This record gives sequence, structure tokens and C-alpha cells, in this order.
Amino acid sequence: MADIISGKSRFNGQEKQTDSGKVIRLRSPEEEKDTLDEQYVKEKIKRHRRNVLVGCLITAAAVFILVLAALFLLDGRTYSQYTVLHSVNRDDTESAKYEAFADGYIRYSNDGAAYYNAKGIAEWNQTFSMQNPHIKVCGEWAAVGDVNGSTIYMFGVQGMVGSVDTSLSISQIEVAKQGIVAAVLEDTTANYINLYNTDGSKIYTVKTTLAGDGYPLDISISEDATKLIASYLYVSGESIKTNVVFYNFSEVGQNETERVVGGFNHYDSTIVGDVEFLNSTTAVAVGEDVLSIYHIKEYPSLTKEIRIDSEIERVFFGNGYIGIVLKNSDSGDIYKLVVYDTSAKEVCETTFNTQYDTIQFDGKSVLMSNASTFAVMNLKGKMLTTQNFDLPIESVLPMGTRGRYIMVNSKYIQDIRLQ
Repeated sequence: MADIISGKSRFNGQEKQTDSGKVIRLRSPEEEKDTLDEQYVKEKIKRHRRNVLVGCLITAAAVFILVLAALFLLDGRTYSQYTVLHSVNRDDTESAKYEAFADGYIRYSNDGAAYYNAKGIAEWNQTFSMQNPHIKVCGEWAAVGDVNGSTIYMFGVQGMVGSVDTSLSISQIEVAKQGIVAAVLEDTTANYINLYNTDGSKIYTVKTTLAGDGYPLDISISEDATKLIASYLYVSGESIKTNVVFYNFSEVGQNETERVVGGFNHYDSTIVGDVEFLNSTTAVAVGEDVLSIYHIKEYPSLTKEIRIDSEIERVFFGNGYIGIVLKNSDSGDIYKLVVYDTSAKEVCETTFNTQYDTIQFDGKSVLMSNASTFAVMNLKGKMLTTQNFDLPIESVLPMGTRGRYIMVNSKYIQDIRLQ
């Protein structure tokens, strides 16, 4: 339809004349809408979407800042006292030991092991006879092995799932997140690293000789049980050296001799007594004067090495953290605590003057205890609480949330919460 026509106007039966004598028809709102520029509409939609996106980003940033602020305040929260949520009397011998497990703890001794929830109610109980029981826990799996003996028991949250008689003397055990157990076994001329399934069946064995490989000091298995790190002490002439060796039990290691996918012998006269997987692809080796970080997806590589210039008193590991307690060479407190993350970045350095029997990680906290004192520190080096107890403390078990612990003393097992 043309915009300019001749003839009578359709508006009120009147004609509207222009200077040229022609009649101009005015568009209705509906017709005007039909002729809107398409580019203008697209731009308007685009502008609306952009405004919505900016609004969402601003809201998300505000929420993120609030969450960070809340976490910062919670991380620095201090506690002045505690309350006992549940308490049960101890009815075991002094030789019984305790380990955090699932939502409670395992009590184990020469006679057996039992799992209790946080309220002290027994979930299962398994008897056995061991001379020197040692326990390892990973997630909802636990293994108890008789060091210098030959038996290993595997447990889940429902109870015992398998056992094995190794026939050789056990020197160390480790457990992965699926319940697979790695055990170092000793013979007169050789050592073996065996992997066992949860039912006790043997999955794989690695043979090492004292003359060729050395004596295995420490091992650690990755959470998925596909990789293992071991430190070997051996004598070369008049020197004592350490080798750090990596094994791969996946398809990658099938074509490698004894599943060895890498080894490092750059430690000279340093004894490397501690190795640990911090996650599925990061492992650490700590020697007398050195800390080494390795990355292994399929084959290992050294990513960082830190030289330690003070005497190491203690080494402990957490999920993604390495803690080293040093003799403090500076004036002031006796001890220095340094915490590193998986990239060997120093996240905390602080000093303290109390001798603690146990130091351990609990998430982003450090728990320290002796017979009379229990302390909690965050990873900024701030002491959050120091609690003194009348009854001798035997164990402090983290429950997965800062401020909640199982406290085992000479008379009671108490589920406590800091306030």
C-alpha cells in the first residue's frame, strides 16, 4: 500500500490537504509496528540481554564476596570452651588405640577391632589375635595389619570384608579409597610389595632385592590404587643413599619391568624416610634436609624441590598439605611449623613453644595435643583454641568439621564441640 494517495481521506470522512494538494494517509499504530526496523529490534534485545547478564554478574560477585567474608570470619573464629555432646566409659585395656573412621572411630588392640559411631554405639566388632596391630584408614575403608606378623584384615563400614595371611613378615601396610591394600613384606634376601583386593586375593606383587634395589623405608599408594611411590635405602660404596621409585599398576605400567615407571636417585647421602600421595597425581618425598614434590599422571616428574636448613622434628600430611615441624634456630620459641601445599608453596609459617605428642591435619586446621593440652590452629598460623584437661589425653580424633572431635582420655570417650 502506497504512503501517498489521492482521493478522500479515511479519517473522519475529511480530506487533509498538503501544500502540494495531495492527500497524505497517516499510519495506524499497528501499521507503524509492522514497519519497525529489524536491526533496531535486534539491538534492543541484545541490550536487554546484556543488562540482564551484567545484573547477574553483579549479584554473583556480591554473593561471592559475602561467602568469602563469611569463610574468612569463620576461619579466624576462636573458641574458649567446649561442651560434651556424648560420653561413654572406657571398658578396654590401656593397650587399645583409636582411629577416626567414617562418622565415628575404630578401637583396635591385640584382640580385635570394633567400629563405633560418634555416640559410642558399636556398629561392628571383629576379634583377631595380633602381636603388633597397625591401622590405616582411607575414606570408608580400613586395614589392620600385624607388623612383624603375617595377617591383614580389611574392613568397610559394614564390617570385615576380607583377610589375608601373607606367609611373610609384614613391615608396612597402606590402604586405598576402594579398599585395596598394599603391603611391604620381608624375606631374608628380598622384599615384596603386594597388592590385595578387599576379599584378600592378591592382585599384584613387586619383588625387590636388598642387593639391587635396597631396603624399602616407606611406601604410599594413590587413592585410586593405580600408582605407588616407595623410598629405598641402599649402600653404594661407603655412602648411604636413597632412591625414590614410582610404580604404575594401570595399563600404562604393563609393559614396564616390575611396573616401574620412574626413579630418582638425586638424594646422595640424604635418607628419605617419608613418602606420601597428596592426591591422585601429586606425591611428596621428605628427606633429612629436602622436600621433593612429584607429579605423576602416567610417568613421574620432579616439579619442585625445597632444601631444609633446620633439623626436622616431625613430618605429617593432610589432604593437599605437608606439615614440617623444625627445631627453631631463631631466638624465641623452640619449634617452627611450616605448611606447604601441593605445589610446594608455603601457606603457613609459625612458631610455638609446647612439646606436643601428636600433630595432625584436619582439613584446613592443625590439631596438636599432649597428655594435658589440646590446641587448634588455622593455616594462617593463628591459634584458635588451647584447652587444658584434668584427665590424661590419649587421642584426639577429628570428625571432619572444625570444632568437633572425639576425645579419648584415661576414663572416657567423649564427643565434644568447641564453643
